[in-house]
Amino acid sequence: MYDRFTRKSRLGRGHLPILIRNEVYQRDDYICQFCGLKFTHDNLTIDHLVPQSRGGLDEITNYVTCCMPCNQLKADLPIEEFSKLVNITIEDLPVHGDPVIDNKALPIQIRLLRKRIFDKARYGKLRISGKKAQNKLEKTYRREFWQTPEGRAIETEFSSLPGHVRIMIPEIQTIAKDEREYLLLVELAKSANTRNLIGDVLTSDCQIESRLLTLESKTKDESLKKRIQRALQRYETETKRRGL
Repeated sequence: MYDRFTRKSRLGRGHLPILIRNEVYQRDDYICQFCGLKFTHDNLTIDHLVPQSRGGLDEITNYVTCCMPCNQLKADLPIEEFSKLVNITIEDLPVHGDPVIDNKALPIQIRLLRKRIFDKARYGKLRISGKKAQNKLEKTYRREFWQTPEGRAIETEFSSLPGHVRIMIPEIQTIAKDEREYLLLVELAKSANTRNLIGDVLTSDCQIESRLLTLESKTKDESLKKRIQRALQRYETETKRRGL
């Protein structure tokens, strides 16, 4: 499970699972994202857009499909420098695996804001690296989101909710199919452990409460289990209060 909020970002060189490698190749249609040519599986590799030697993260938002010649040419060059060699702008390079950018039901302004944060990091204008990289990204996103018209409207409409819950409202609204699901997702957003489930395990194509109960009964993570149980207790109290 992709841990958006609570995990430490992976650093260092590790073996990339075949499943993830194939997922990236299929996502990019076996086309090198630098030269634009299509290759067979055996002639491709995964490139870290921001080299790990320069603080790049070993995670899917930093992966692209790359042919062997481009990979050798790029080596550990900064992506800004290499993109000029192959005549590609950083803005044209994809970000995949991010829950905001990948959620096509969200307003395009929100998704573009998130993409611009990644672009700034790739240009070296925003230092998002190290084990707390994901936390830094989320804080930057929050800070910039509240300055947008969409962010100011949400702050006004949902002023009674904590900031870390308000920031999730746009995503929750794309997932919840009724008021009960909306209330449950809001309760889950109150804890980093369970907020991570929104948009990953709990999506618009499932029955939220049913899937959450299944997860609660099967998970071996006692901390997650307790957080889910507490969220469910708050949810039951709120639905009773509202007569739902």
